[in-house]
Amino acid sequence: MEFMKLLWRHQWEEWSGKVTLLSNGENLNGVLEIMGMKNNLAGGKVRGNQCYFKGNIKNNALNIQYEIMGELQANILNIYAKTNMGEFKLQGKKIG
Repeated sequence: MEFMKLLWRHQWEEWSGKVTLLSNGENLNGVLEIMGMKNNLAGGKVRGNQCYFKGNIKNNALNIQYEIMGELQANILNIYAKTNMGEFKLQGKKIG
């Protein structure tokens, strides 16, 4: 079980979040929490120190479709996120 604290910086804005990743062989599941929204992850893939998952996170005001590619280097998770709101780079630090 991996717990990562995410920090999302975009222009003048900054948000924090959390991702919990559970791997079983090449399969990846977990939970993504960001900007007050929570999304269960299922059907992701792990290969070596890289991971991939996609989904949809929404609340009453936002509906964000995303594809995530991540790479774990020591205790740092580097993430490239492609969304319907743009492309972002995020970084997470292992906290557990």
